[in-house]
Amino acid sequence: MEGNENLNHEYEYKGMCLNGFFMIFFTFILVPCLIAACLICGGEDNLWLSIGGTVILAVIFILGCVGYFVQEPNVARVMIFFGKYKGTCKKVGYYWVNPFLDRKKLSLRIRNMDIDPIKVNDKIGNPVLIGMVLVWRIKDTYKVVFDLDSQSLGAQSSIDNHALSTFVRIQSDAALREVTGHFAYDQTDSRHPEEMTLRDSVRISATFWRRRSTSVWRWQA
Repeated sequence: MEGNENLNHEYEYKGMCLNGFFMIFFTFILVPCLIAACLICGGEDNLWLSIGGTVILAVIFILGCVGYFVQEPNVARVMIFFGKYKGTCKKVGYYWVNPFLDRKKLSLRIRNMDIDPIKVNDKIGNPVLIGMVLVWRIKDTYKVVFDLDSQSLGAQSSIDNHALSTFVRIQSDAALREVTGHFAYDQTDSRHPEEMTLRDSVRISATFWRRRSTSVWRWQA
């Protein structure tokens, strides 16, 4: 775990993650019973012991009241402990974790984005109107939270999906412009019929994804 903390990519959260229903029983039933037992059994003879035990149990009760979260499939939470990345939790269910952890929620579900047609020049300078339908999802939660500007994504407990979509749209637009400029719209040389053109949507899509994998938004899938 110590080695992973120095790596700038996502890894699994391996810290304490307890069943939420067990913690409800512990916090709201067991701890109050122990507090009552301290007050009753301590009496005047052990006043300071009674008060000390009650204070400790009261602190445990307060901490036990926070730290709960419900997580659905294809949802992740980036765990941050006083500014330090501790891993990403992708477990499904009802859990309780350290209440001092900042839990940033991210959706890992597939999303569609219709990129509006843009007017660019192809390889030989002809103006071309080209658009794209993008299917994407988050691949590396670490890069989303720590590599992108926090002000543009929001500083709340969950990432602003609108800001994230805007970032993806801008990067996709830039990549589309770059790829379009490397190819002609139609065949320009009959001696090279295998030359790739913008009409070859399958091969162009593959080229687009290869370009995308080396850009600043390579954390996407």
